[in-house]
Amino acid sequence: MRAKLNGTQLYFDIDGAGQRASGGHLIDKPTLIALHGGLGFDHVYLRDGLGPLRHDAQVIYVDLRGQGRSGRPALASCTLEQMSDDIAALCDMLDIERAFVFGHSAGGFVAMHTALRHPSLVQGLILCGTSPTVAPLPDYEGDPAPTLASRGNREALEVMARISSGDITTQTMDDFAKIVGPLHTTPSRPEIFPRIFAASSTTIEMIRHFMQSIAPTYDLRPMLERIAAPTLAIVGRHDWVCPPRASRAIARGIPGARLVEFNDSGHFLFSEEPEKFRELAIGFMTAHATQT
Repeated sequence: MRAKLNGTQLYFDIDGAGQRASGGHLIDKPTLIALHGGLGFDHVYLRDGLGPLRHDAQVIYVDLRGQGRSGRPALASCTLEQMSDDIAALCDMLDIERAFVFGHSAGGFVAMHTALRHPSLVQGLILCGTSPTVAPLPDYEGDPAPTLASRGNREALEVMARISSGDITTQTMDDFAKIVGPLHTTPSRPEIFPRIFAASSTTIEMIRHFMQSIAPTYDLRPMLERIAAPTLAIVGRHDWVCPPRASRAIARGIPGARLVEFNDSGHFLFSEEPEKFRELAIGFMTAHATQT
């Protein structure tokens, strides 16, 4: 489905009923807005891990503006702030007054902006493998951050060096998916990345825009204390993309935030340790679903 809002079309898909039967009555289930990472990917890779949540919540997947199945407005309009406003406009169109927001990787950047710009909408945040900044972060626990160099061979490092230098083309992204992608998960599960990304798309223009125009100035650390929504920060111990120290910084910065580290996961913990993820996510939403 597509919604026309804020000068573009936003693709979304609803997974699961909004209510469930209990004792002869219908009870509203929590609504979870699922935001993908990249930026420049789409929501499809999230379905593997978030799909089982449909039994306890209504999951709404969104392709953020300029990527996936959504419209292609001017790249200048594709800011984290505008993407968060798009989420608020979509919820308004769907008559959703309160929702939990799940943000993975750069989708977490949008989720945190949504909590800052639309606090009355956000019932809770689930921030998964994300970061408050792309700047280097200290680790106050003294635990070295995982790195690609510790996992990848020379070929993988060369691919990432090309992408980091701005050589973002269909060929380099194909090389990324083939060579670097499987290294995103825990070492024992390299098959997960190609499986969950098999049907996902990439938008080269958005990846360039993100790396050149958004990422260099992204830093929410000074504003984290303003986030009032209950927050669950989760991260895989083997995540070198947004390492544990980034989630620790989020948990230190957002008042009352809870931090959970997954010992046997990398960047896609919802598919690497799915049962643990589901239990945590459902428990978090259940605990905060009655808040007004």
